[in-house]
Amino acid sequence: MLRVQSPSLKIIVRDFELDKLNDLMESGKVNLAVAFPDYIPDSYPIIKLFEEHHVCITSNDSTISKENPSLEEIAAHPAIIASPSRPNFKGSIDEWLKKFGLERNVVVSAPCFSVVPLYLEITDSIAFLPSRAIDGLNVTQIDMSESPEPFDVIAAWHPRYSDDPLQKWVVSLLEEKYLE
Repeated sequence: MLRVQSPSLKIIVRDFELDKLNDLMESGKVNLAVAFPDYIPDSYPIIKLFEEHHVCITSNDSTISKENPSLEEIAAHPAIIASPSRPNFKGSIDEWLKKFGLERNVVVSAPCFSVVPLYLEITDSIAFLPSRAIDGLNVTQIDMSESPEPFDVIAAWHPRYSDDPLQKWVVSLLEEKYLE
């Protein structure tokens, strides 16, 4: 829709470390961010786009895909974490598993969600991805007795852009798509 309505508009989509988002927005290097509320200053305008949740996935040939694993078995199974902003072996799923006294067995840190299915195909491992990120992928979702808490995905911008006509238009398109 954006290309149809404004074929000359140029957009740069970039990865960034979430804890540096405020600096990037303050400096004008990022005009609009799709992120999680925890990383946005309270003084910034935001709109909630949608609520999302993580699902546990594996390859169709994985040994765990043929079982009905317990949460303990899921935590112990080799796991891949998608770390788009920086390589690491910890994420929100680890905090969730701690509530059950469990620790995740992360063995690979992937740079983005899109490569995780490729890693799953060549390893007998699992991954937790946002449910929208698995649409159309050739993976198996693992049913779990407990599920991670849902989280909000928002669009945010620096207050200096609140009256910018282009910014207002892009935000209105997001509102049209996600809020109606």
